[in-house]
Amino acid sequence: MFSLILEAVHGDGSRHSLIGRCFQWGASLEQSVQKCHDSEYHLDALQKVWFPKVRDQVEYCFNNSEYYEKALRAAGLESPRDIRSLDDFRNLPPLMNKASHLESQRESLKRFNHPFGMHLCAPIGDVRHVAATSGTTGNPTFYTFTQSDLIKTYEMFGRLFRQAGIRKGETVFHAYGLSLWLAGTTILQALEHYGARPIPVGAEAGTSKILRYLELTRPRVLMATPSLVTHLIERSESEIGRTVGSLGIETIICAGEPGAGLPAVRRRIMEAYGARIFDFSGGAWFNMAMSCEAEQSHSGLHYLADDHCFRYDLIDPTTKKPLPLKNGQVGEALCTGLGYQAGPALRYASGDVLKLTVDECPYCGEFGSRFNFVGRVDDLLNVKGVKVYPSAIKEVVEQFQPDVSGQMKIVLSSAPPRVPPPMMVTVEAGANSSGDFEQLSKRIEERIRELLAVRTKITIVEFGSIPRSHLKTKLVEVRSEEAS
Repeated sequence: MFSLILEAVHGDGSRHSLIGRCFQWGASLEQSVQKCHDSEYHLDALQKVWFPKVRDQVEYCFNNSEYYEKALRAAGLESPRDIRSLDDFRNLPPLMNKASHLESQRESLKRFNHPFGMHLCAPIGDVRHVAATSGTTGNPTFYTFTQSDLIKTYEMFGRLFRQAGIRKGETVFHAYGLSLWLAGTTILQALEHYGARPIPVGAEAGTSKILRYLELTRPRVLMATPSLVTHLIERSESEIGRTVGSLGIETIICAGEPGAGLPAVRRRIMEAYGARIFDFSGGAWFNMAMSCEAEQSHSGLHYLADDHCFRYDLIDPTTKKPLPLKNGQVGEALCTGLGYQAGPALRYASGDVLKLTVDECPYCGEFGSRFNFVGRVDDLLNVKGVKVYPSAIKEVVEQFQPDVSGQMKIVLSSAPPRVPPPMMVTVEAGANSSGDFEQLSKRIEERIRELLAVRTKITIVEFGSIPRSHLKTKLVEVRSEEAS
């Protein structure tokens, strides 16, 4: 136990890391274990860890980035040393979001002939790795890494790989989107650095090729979106003449969209593959979180990077004022990478609405910080005064498997957030559905109204009618009344 504590104090990211810090501050081992199982003490202890790193990050960004110097001065700071407490930092407004990130990139391209932003703090010659978002709006946002940033990023992924039970020297099948995406080349390099052997087929290869390569390479671990993982279940027998359960996959690691945390989806994947399933989020700015191994659902993503990233800095989505960090709090999450060099996130408004949980996990027994994704700030729909996230609708629809496939679309006649009732939802029937679509639609409508207080009009369509995506699945589709 003492060796674990000493390793934790030196930052190996073990589950005993906070206990190690408490012990380092002078508490007895017994007191440290007991106190660290109290949510208020846990968060208070974390704030002691965060503050010196936050202060140093503010000073680094202020002194090395024209963008951040202007943003911090506009927020009322004359000097980085004006930040004397974590509360001072948390009372600053958000300093960047997706829109200002893109504008920063446009400005640096115009002035310096590179698209990595005015918020780039390291010399351009020190940037060793570039990743990006999927660019669904047509303009990707870039993430830059120095060598130091890369090594710490590999360390964060290494924590995830260890928690998922990936062994060095074994084959891991990579079926996320390749190319620049954070889940693409960044994860591939992290797997190689960890000592695993990734098979970089990627989602772009398509279902047939992915299944053939799974059959050929016999991996124990599969990494892909929940949509792709479930699509392989549907196509496996017709493509390769065998079920996915016969491929020998023991561990599935999902990311990129809701699904792996929904009980019905989770159950279907586990039963079809005979595998464990994990849900994870992270990759940018040292952020990393992953669910534990739970059979029915999971109670949130265990946060693995408290020492390197302040991910759940929660604010009110409307007022943008800080919310108390406490067990059960829900708010928009700001992200700050700690010790990040290249293009840091400093109070970056992610647009993610998270629920923070700080207690003992009911599945694995681990005490610590976890969070659930509630939705996206810009995805929130307003149905006659009732606010609901598309992911909440999907979660209810998933409860009706196997009568439904899990594929669905919320169809709007105009841009959100306002939606006139009833909300129009297209739901795909299951492969072996009985065909009584009218009765099924009424059951789903009643359940959504019961749980979410939203009136919907459910249209059931035949299995296979809704196109599958190998990347992130969009739950909302806007169709103009003229087009429909």
